[in-house]
Amino acid sequence: MVYISIRAHCLAYEREWTKEYMNIVDLRRDVFEQFQALNLNDECALIAYFDEQDKCDRILDSLDILPSDRKTVFDVYLKRIWTCCCICFGPFDIIPSRLPLECSEKSCNIQYCAACVDIICELHKNKKFTCMFCMKTNDRPQRNILLENVFLWKPYTMRYGAQSTERLETIFNGPNLSDAIRRIESRRTHIQALQNTLKQNMTILGDNEQSSDAKAYLMEAEQLSEKLTSFVKQLRLCERNLKGESVTLRGLTNRYRTYLRDSLCKKPSKQEAASFILLCEKLSALDHEAIEQVMTEDEEITINNPNLIALYQADRLKTFVVKESLVFVNDILQDITYRQNILDDKLQNVAHLYFNSANHPFRTFFSEQHQNGILMTTSLKDFQEKFNRFRDIYNEITDIMREYRNELTNNTIDQHLTASSSDQMVTFECSRLILISELLRSETERANMKIIFPHLAKLAHQWEQKPEIDPKIYDLFVALEQDLLNLYNPPEKLRNLIPFRVGFIGNISVGKSSLVNQLRSRNLASSYLNQTLSPTAIGQSTTGSLEFNEQHRCPTTNHVVTIRYVDIEGYSDCNTQVQAASYFQQIQKANCDLYLILFTGQQNSFERSLEKQINERLNRPCWFVRSKIDKEFEEHFQEQLTRRKLDYPDVTFDENEENELAEQLIEMIREETNEICQAVPSRIFLVNSTCSNGKGNNDKQPQKSNYSFDLEILSEQLIRFAEKIDVEERIKRMAAMTCSRIIGTCFRQRCFISFISHQLRAGIGAALFPWGDQIALVHTRFGIRTAMGVQDRSSLVSRVLKKVDTLESLLLKYRLGISSNQLKSDQFDYLKATQSASLVNCAISDQTDHRTTVQFGQEAERNTSIRTTLASAAPSGAVVCGVVGQKVAAASVAVGSLSYGVGAGLLGLGLLVSIPIGVWKWKKAGKEIRNYLDDICSDLLIISEYFIVAIINSQINNKE
Repeated sequence: MVYISIRAHCLAYEREWTKEYMNIVDLRRDVFEQFQALNLNDECALIAYFDEQDKCDRILDSLDILPSDRKTVFDVYLKRIWTCCCICFGPFDIIPSRLPLECSEKSCNIQYCAACVDIICELHKNKKFTCMFCMKTNDRPQRNILLENVFLWKPYTMRYGAQSTERLETIFNGPNLSDAIRRIESRRTHIQALQNTLKQNMTILGDNEQSSDAKAYLMEAEQLSEKLTSFVKQLRLCERNLKGESVTLRGLTNRYRTYLRDSLCKKPSKQEAASFILLCEKLSALDHEAIEQVMTEDEEITINNPNLIALYQADRLKTFVVKESLVFVNDILQDITYRQNILDDKLQNVAHLYFNSANHPFRTFFSEQHQNGILMTTSLKDFQEKFNRFRDIYNEITDIMREYRNELTNNTIDQHLTASSSDQMVTFECSRLILISELLRSETERANMKIIFPHLAKLAHQWEQKPEIDPKIYDLFVALEQDLLNLYNPPEKLRNLIPFRVGFIGNISVGKSSLVNQLRSRNLASSYLNQTLSPTAIGQSTTGSLEFNEQHRCPTTNHVVTIRYVDIEGYSDCNTQVQAASYFQQIQKANCDLYLILFTGQQNSFERSLEKQINERLNRPCWFVRSKIDKEFEEHFQEQLTRRKLDYPDVTFDENEENELAEQLIEMIREETNEICQAVPSRIFLVNSTCSNGKGNNDKQPQKSNYSFDLEILSEQLIRFAEKIDVEERIKRMAAMTCSRIIGTCFRQRCFISFISHQLRAGIGAALFPWGDQIALVHTRFGIRTAMGVQDRSSLVSRVLKKVDTLESLLLKYRLGISSNQLKSDQFDYLKATQSASLVNCAISDQTDHRTTVQFGQEAERNTSIRTTLASAAPSGAVVCGVVGQKVAAASVAVGSLSYGVGAGLLGLGLLVSIPIGVWKWKKAGKEIRNYLDDICSDLLIISEYFIVAIINSQINNKE
């Protein structure tokens, strides 16, 4: 039992206590209990301490490292990677620009993404970083390799099936080798699918808009794809060589053991290497007495002699477990070499007597044993050659697989990971494959953003790359307006530009990839089908998620509809909450308009929980698909048919009765499925398990079961649903998240850096005269508004000149209808719903249209707004940009105004008192100005969302 003083930290919370501990489990439990308000546990967070010697975090897993005295306080840190960056609100990831970087202040440890840190350090003159929460200016935030290993790389390696590349010892038999080849082909298909998607988007952008990083990633992916193709060809050749052998390794091993046991014995024996023992004893008899004893002694006595069994290692053959591996082949070859050496020594002695003693009385005996020895030696050489062929093939497979593993794992693209280095960084299997895949996916998203919002993307790029350009919020809203208007000009452009996304989710091996391939081939608008198919294999899952674009022709309207099929990797462990949470993150990341939940047989609670989370948290529809129904139907059909024939042996059932039975069974399965899913029957489908794109494979099934399966119905309903569904929600989400990143990075952080000197002015003002800090605060608030472009001039000057700010004039073009309780600052009172009608003649004059706009805005806020998105992404207890919640991390962020009292300066308490008061005011002013900046940015985020909704509504009304 150890008496320990602990000081625990999490975000800006701090707890300190002293207690006796017998084991590390009790200590860990107490740490989590101290921060239970943050809803953390050992499945989503870890307890670390800072290793002063190595200057890095270590996991606290033992009491041995803790001080045993009561006076020394030991600092521990409860850590995890939070979901989003505290500036741009984008999710963290393993790609270089999305890596989480921690504030260097240990009591803070707020996390920012690498992209935001790069921009901020570039804007800061001395390249320092000022944390928006602890308010301290330190060196650049650093990567926490320990957190990356645990919370980023480990989930990705599981998701990509990285462990499958480690099974070299079991890969040499036919099925496992074929399985390995399919895995390599699957990974190649994965890379090629991501390449094709990115290339399509880059083609739309044109050469001038194409990213140099994207071209570099495509080149890396092409090299990896070529290497994977080479590995497949080499392994196919090895596979043919194995099949070309006249006998399998197991059969050859059995022949070898049988030969050593039975080749020279007069009677079959159970003793291993019986013939070898007998031959060696006869070759060892060189004098008359020994020869006579061997000739007269019963061979069973010789074979079963324990001393001889041990001498010639006969029982070693019993320990050999036949396994198609390089280790086993080497053991067999070692055994053959051992027996060859024994025979060679004995044959030399016999040959010396046999050839040099022409009149030896046992010359005939010597001659016979010499011939037997030569024959066994020749046979052993034959076995050795055959085992050597297996060893050569196995060696080649081993070399190929090692090169394959290195190719997937070697530290390529190192230039993108130079933010930090540490001996803690673990080399994970498939790290290169994972990184390239995620980089391609990230560049695809960036290209999509450029295609849909070109002016917005160009403006953000200029502001981020050129610190000398002063960003204005008016320019942001003008670019946003221009992009949204261009999306509807011409009206059909929107549907062709933004495909309908349908995601396929469910457990592993339920037929997701097969269904994707089948649906892609139906009702095509042209005869061309993308040749890159989603890989299918038994017991395996898609790695990551694959996307395929296909154009279909709607059977009813003949319109062409573009559908993007998103094949999401299968879920393999329904009993682990961490895995389930990670899987839902992948579903959320896929960002589909519709999700198809596949299952087989009796559905369990996992599929139902997926539907609930998707409906409640993502506000997206779900359809249920019960796959592999043909197999289940066949079992029930044959069972019922057999039972009827047993019950009525004298009755002959014709085709009509069999078809009637088939219809009854299918209807029974439908009713059972409806009861399982508890969903609308029109959103539940039964599909077969065939991987074929045609209908020919169903010919052997009962005729009635062919049309009863819903593959064609599902395809047609998907196309009709894709044609009718509005893509406005997707546009709104994409535009809102793009604006949030620009506002967080280019406005919020820039202003924070520029006006941090307000703290000094406020402190000096408070020390010099009463209300001096408030005067400085008012001046700084006005500076923030003018710097951001929220206000062109002071309100007094605007009234005198009778002019309206440019931002105000732009926003008043649309009836935003923002309720008064949604805006935190008083800067945008002119936008509130109670005043909108009197301030401007809105383009939407009809009251019904006004209600539609307000309703749409409120619906967006409730379901998919930036508020909801950030609230679900940010840690409980932490506040991001004043938007996410009201709970405050103790020393991290204070939301709302801090009231200043009467300033006390030289005229009041004198110089000695004014200095500490000035310091106090200086610290308070920093929080005050940060809170005001947070409120302004929070309002801009909400306004941008309503602005987006209003423009989309106006375009819908114009189209109608």
